[in-house]
This record gives sequence, structure tokens and C-alpha cells, in this order.
Amino acid sequence: MPQYVIRLTHPPDQCPAANSKTRAMLVRAGSELPQLAQKLRIRFVAGPLILGSEHEGVAVVEADTIEAVQEFIIQSGMVQWNAVRVSQAMSLQEAIQSLDRVPPPLY
Repeated sequence: MPQYVIRLTHPPDQCPAANSKTRAMLVRAGSELPQLAQKLRIRFVAGPLILGSEHEGVAVVEADTIEAVQEFIIQSGMVQWNAVRVSQAMSLQEAIQSLDRVPPPLY
């Protein structure tokens, strides 16, 4: 199953440590994330992890499609107070194996 890395970033004034509205959203979402992930067929491989003083979060998930991950971000409300980046990831072994499909090295 494809893996995706989710990266979240928010400004200090939107941080749940400083903002009562985002704090309430985070507390609510924290208890609802497992059910939402199950509904959208998303499995957490790592995280969600909070990088507190950096105002960032990260998670690695498995999902059938990137659209499922995007829907998870929307339905969870994370997009309302975070800038969100989602990237498809591959293992080092998969990256090495894909080199035979790349044109010859430039240098």
C-alpha cells in the first residue's frame, strides 16, 4: 500500500498552546482521528507526532490513494489552522530499484 508523509505547520497565534479555538479543535480531533482514519482506510505508520516548539506536526500513513489522505486532512479540520503538505514516499530499496527507469546520469 502506498505511503504518504503528512507535514503540518501553523503560525504561533494559531497554536493550540496559545489559541483556545484551535485547542478545542485539536482535543476533539484527537479523539476522533482513529475512527476517521478507519473510515477512510488510512493506517498510521508513525505519528501523529507534534514538534511543539517548531509549530509543526508530522505523520506517516498508508492509504490506497492520495485523495483519501487529502479527504482525511479536510474532514479532520487540520486544514483550517495548518498549512498541510502531503508527499508520497517510498522506501530506500524502492528508490534504488526505480533508478533503472531514470535517464542516464547527467554528470
